[in-house]
Amino acid sequence: MLRLHFTVEDLARVRVEVLGPLAETSLGLWNLQRRDARGLFGGWRARTGPLVTGDGPHVARFLGSPGGGLVDLFTLVGAAGCLGEGLERLAGAPADRLSEEFAVCAGTGRVRARWLAGLAVADRRSVGRLAHALTDCHRVAVAPYWGSIRHHLEGEVTRQGRLMAGGGVAALLDGMRPMAVWKPPVLEVPDYRPIIHPVTDYHLEGRPLVLAPSVFCGPVPQLFSGPRTDSVVMVYPALRDPVDAAALWAPPAGARRAGAAVPPAVAALLGRTRAIVLCVIADHPACTTTQLSRRAGISPASASEHAATLRGAGLTSLTRERKNALHSLTRLGAVLLDGTGNSADGEGGEGGGHCETGVIGRAASRR
Repeated sequence: MLRLHFTVEDLARVRVEVLGPLAETSLGLWNLQRRDARGLFGGWRARTGPLVTGDGPHVARFLGSPGGGLVDLFTLVGAAGCLGEGLERLAGAPADRLSEEFAVCAGTGRVRARWLAGLAVADRRSVGRLAHALTDCHRVAVAPYWGSIRHHLEGEVTRQGRLMAGGGVAALLDGMRPMAVWKPPVLEVPDYRPIIHPVTDYHLEGRPLVLAPSVFCGPVPQLFSGPRTDSVVMVYPALRDPVDAAALWAPPAGARRAGAAVPPAVAALLGRTRAIVLCVIADHPACTTTQLSRRAGISPASASEHAATLRGAGLTSLTRERKNALHSLTRLGAVLLDGTGNSADGEGGEGGGHCETGVIGRAASRR
């Protein structure tokens, strides 16, 4: 459990802020390696994982392995409205601050590409290569959905602002249930699992607390701070509803539509109706059977039958949230639709290694 202690002065300094696309990209790479919350992220992970290639898999494991520390770009860079602004601040950060932050990963036992070692000594070429890799990862993992992500996060900030306007900071903190419980003057995070250092009691010591919503954070808030930072950042999950997730990961304009753009090879392999069902699940992650039948233009019974067949073939998966059965694409299904059947299982890329879920680990082997 984390216990965050407030003074009266600390409460007056609390604010809610969106950190921006660089933070979401970093947290997204961390999320991509996890196995939890499949109803929220299963479709996005299956679609995104095969697209993270080149330096991307190594950067993902270096910045945020579920089994090790998470590099804190948030307090280092601060809130940045666009990716370029964040990367410019990263490139211009003092060498000692860069070394201090990237040292979080030292001794974690992670297998990494050799060039990443330069980050620990703030080598500017390595920092530039990191920025380039983050740009590529952002392009495939976050940029296609950024309009929806930004709208969702701004809506969260507005909601929190209304709580503060109506009941002050106490109402804001009390509204974070069940992920955090306000017991004045302490905010408790019962299921806190630190990804940097184990902390039981934390005192702000006059520094402002920034509550930063993130669609990729989860399942509980995470605290980020440093001895030389001006503020303390608590990133908390802003995406908790599978219905919201389905809308968030809806395909951008120009993506496949079930009735018109079914890949001919997939239709020949599976049959046209089953291929349509697969494409609908790809384009609408975490959809219910009713939604699936409506979008595919078939009866609910037929949708359930085809989904069961696809699930048996390992192309889709089924998760249950409350009373809903939610269909999502698996990595194998994404590979089939994307025509990347040449991807190989196993450990690849400079430095080798294995990613916890294999979603982006296997992508590295295509280098």
